[in-house]
Amino acid sequence: MSVTFEILKEKYGAVLTLEQLAETLSRKPEGVRMALSRKEPWAKDINAAKVYIGRRVYFPVESVARLLDGTFANNSRNKSHE
Repeated sequence: MSVTFEILKEKYGAVLTLEQLAETLSRKPEGVRMALSRKEPWAKDINAAKVYIGRRVYFPVESVARLLDGTFANNSRNKSHE
């Protein structure tokens, strides 16, 4: 696993709340919520990985770490530039 994954897992555990995701991305929670609802390119993978427990939404640390490391959907980004 990546260093990013280890750091996030140590700080947050297995999943992040929307507020924790916003903190990690240095954004406001409402801004992250809007980006997720507008289907921003980076948000598609995070949306696909999100998990609902009751009415709460959580984001797996592994998915967030892959996003931050730039390894999320590299193939789809490369194809779009061809």
